[in-house]
Amino acid sequence: MPQFIPGNTSNNNTTGLERHLGDPNVEEYVFPILIALAWCNAIELIVLCFNTFKRYAGSYFWSLLIASISVIPFGLGYLLKMFDITSTHFYLEIAISEVGWTGMVTGQSLVLWSRLHLVLHNQRILRALLGLILVDGFLLHSAGTALEFATNARPHSHTVALAFSVIERIQVVWFCVQELLLSGIYIFETVRLLRLDAGSPSRAVLTQLLLVNVVIIFLDLSVVAIQYSGFFTLQVTFKALAYSIKLKLEYIILSRLVDVAHIRTQGSGPRFRI
Repeated sequence: MPQFIPGNTSNNNTTGLERHLGDPNVEEYVFPILIALAWCNAIELIVLCFNTFKRYAGSYFWSLLIASISVIPFGLGYLLKMFDITSTHFYLEIAISEVGWTGMVTGQSLVLWSRLHLVLHNQRILRALLGLILVDGFLLHSAGTALEFATNARPHSHTVALAFSVIERIQVVWFCVQELLLSGIYIFETVRLLRLDAGSPSRAVLTQLLLVNVVIIFLDLSVVAIQYSGFFTLQVTFKALAYSIKLKLEYIILSRLVDVAHIRTQGSGPRFRI
């Protein structure tokens, strides 16, 4: 029977990434529960994606779908690793989790970028942000994946462990800053629309959009805080849940944007395109 191995997501504790919650029995239940909740959200998200969109096309649809699906392999890789289920010396588990990590995190950034088109129409800025997402994704995901495999292959190498700990922290913070940038631009443009529409029915809807984006920012900062507290396994399992929640909030944003578009078509003229 598979047995829970506390802390085996970090083969070398000299990385400084792996602190424990205390009792291994607590970890044995907490970590799988977080992953299970993320999977429940992911399955619901996939169904919502196909039921919400009338056309299965466009960057918003595909980025939402890919990011939602990616939550499943991301959690699966770490679950297999925590319980040492396979006999691949964790190489298969790392490969599965890294595929999910790439699709989930960069997919989330592409979701944020895709909905920027609804409030921002400066093509130069949009192209620059897309380039930033793609370059960051390539550099950080490739470096992180290579070093995680290297740490697994050489668990007693202090140099490799140190390099992995550095790139892991850089990844978490950099992707958080990237999402904060995209959310910040979205909030700025939404506030500008609020000023244009002072007193209109769409003001309440746009205010709700701002609040949802604040919640998304809070979730991003929570992941970073857990990472820098040293709880690596808690961070990766909570991150799966946090990203699934952020993706569910996207559907609230989407429905609110549809409401804004409907309100504007009944008014003096649309300044907001969807």
